[in-house]
Amino acid sequence: MSLLELLLASGLLLGSGAASVGIWNQVSTALLKQRQDLVHLESLEAEMQAAEARLGDLQQDRLGNNLSCAEQGRRLVARLENQPPQAGVVRTIDDTAEAGLFVLRLRAGDQVRQRLYSPAAFGGCGVDAIGDPDQASASGKGEGNGDEAL
Repeated sequence: MSLLELLLASGLLLGSGAASVGIWNQVSTALLKQRQDLVHLESLEAEMQAAEARLGDLQQDRLGNNLSCAEQGRRLVARLENQPPQAGVVRTIDDTAEAGLFVLRLRAGDQVRQRLYSPAAFGGCGVDAIGDPDQASASGKGEGNGDEAL
């Protein structure tokens, strides 16, 4: 084997080794990013479930049926703002005061989740707009007004 053949063979070996390392680097980087995205998605889902549990917690201040939807929406937003989100999750709440609706946005890394909420979904806003829920349930003929669980 001549010196030229030896140099050519070693150059080919070195080039193919460098290409292999480059491919392994790209694959490991992609797998690491995929793993981080999965962790972010899991934390977003856990935070979304925790937020829904806080919103539906009947031990907290009971939503008043004689209040406007906007006021009940502010109470629901206050429930969320009383407890901080999980580590790594950024929570923003955009509310429309006139409708009582609000959008909960959660961000972890480059993953985003958002949901629209209404006080009506949590037992408020028009369940019994006239007044006393105890009086309304007593006057019904075996029909509930949807407030029995509260």
